[in-house]
Amino acid sequence: MTPRPQPLAKPEIATRVSQGRYFYVHGPEADDPGLVVVCGGREACAADYEVDRSDFPYYGLEWVERGRGELWLAGRRHRLGPGAVFCYGPGVRCRIRSDPGDPPVKCFLDLAGEGAAAAIEVARLRPGRIAGVASPADLSEVFDAMHRDATRPIAEAHPLAAAHLRVLLLKIRAGRVPLRAEGTARQETFLRCRQHLRDRFRDHRDIESAAAAMGVTPTYLCRLFREHGEASPYQFLLRLRMNEALDILLSSGGQVKQTSFACGFRDPSHFARLFKRVHGLTPRELVARTGRGRRE
Repeated sequence: MTPRPQPLAKPEIATRVSQGRYFYVHGPEADDPGLVVVCGGREACAADYEVDRSDFPYYGLEWVERGRGELWLAGRRHRLGPGAVFCYGPGVRCRIRSDPGDPPVKCFLDLAGEGAAAAIEVARLRPGRIAGVASPADLSEVFDAMHRDATRPIAEAHPLAAAHLRVLLLKIRAGRVPLRAEGTARQETFLRCRQHLRDRFRDHRDIESAAAAMGVTPTYLCRLFREHGEASPYQFLLRLRMNEALDILLSSGGQVKQTSFACGFRDPSHFARLFKRVHGLTPRELVARTGRGRRE
């Protein structure tokens, strides 16, 4: 039986990082003290990054976005690579060390409360265990949403953070794959291509141009996305473009033509059809429903 975490206090943050982004959950005490997200962060580890803890006051959950390292967890050594997810906590020794040639970028969350251990088990994890997920970017999406909500000065910060945590744990369970710390060549290519689309979606109007920029064929790109349980690369690209379109549409006061042109569409009617395919409403219908439009 794992010892219970101690009363809430700010945990020690690692110092050997080249870049770090951290948060502590704002707002009043959590409505549900059974599951509390204390803090979290994303760390680009330095080449000499190393932490060695024989104990920890919280349940810690970490995953590697990219890069490599070594992990000693509960007396066992593991190689870390993209998609590695692991958990530690009170009474569990955890040592993490960078690969100097390819230091990892990783995210972490510190959890407390009577229900924290049971919540982690939803992901089929427990302190001292390590697993793998096919797409660490899925976890990082939830992490980024949690960061936004948890740092807002609102009373709902704690319950929102706990809700995001539950989604993240379900995604870990749904995306589990056999742990390959070194990563397969196909997985590495998939992660690289997926990140390219996220970073450069404004540069591509179709999958052919995106595939060419990434040095793969459109057929191979589609196969990679299918193997990793993703929507097609076209649908992924379209969703990214339409999510940006939604932001522009609402911030512009519902100017459909302006939004269409800003997103690279010459035909507002074609833009409206694609927008409805992703969001379920045409731009005008969505603006009318939100009441945020003005006359064009």
